[in-house]
Amino acid sequence: MKIEALGLVEIKGFLGAVAAADAALKTADVVLLNAEVIKGGQTTIQLTGDVAAVKVAVDSATAVAENLNCLLSSHVIPRMAEDTAKMVMESVKKKQASKPNKVEEIKPEPVKEEVTEVKEVKPEPAKTEKKNSDVKKEKNTKKKPKTNKK
Repeated sequence: MKIEALGLVEIKGFLGAVAAADAALKTADVVLLNAEVIKGGQTTIQLTGDVAAVKVAVDSATAVAENLNCLLSSHVIPRMAEDTAKMVMESVKKKQASKPNKVEEIKPEPVKEEVTEVKEVKPEPAKTEKKNSDVKKEKNTKKKPKTNKK
């Protein structure tokens, strides 16, 4: 793999590294070569691609990291020397070799559903209940029979 340019962005904290890498990859046509986590929460994002794309990606990642207040430093190496490229690629290969490539395959299982018959239930008409205040009003409004007092 011939590397035309290498972009490096050093960031403090994993959150900033993820945000910066995301911005860099969305901004330009570059490849995330490695995100090396160093002791103390420092992460170095390594980007490769053509010189102009790497510069744009590093600028984008730098802006995001500065916004999150976690940028330590950034640098672009254009037209990298072959020996330097070998050194970078060897460190990436060592990292990949140390990771187990264990991928768990998920097998789809058929779904079994039981269908039960549902009977339609018609709602009963609502019973109207009289409130206490309505009952008192009815008593007061009823006419009392007149009695003839002599």
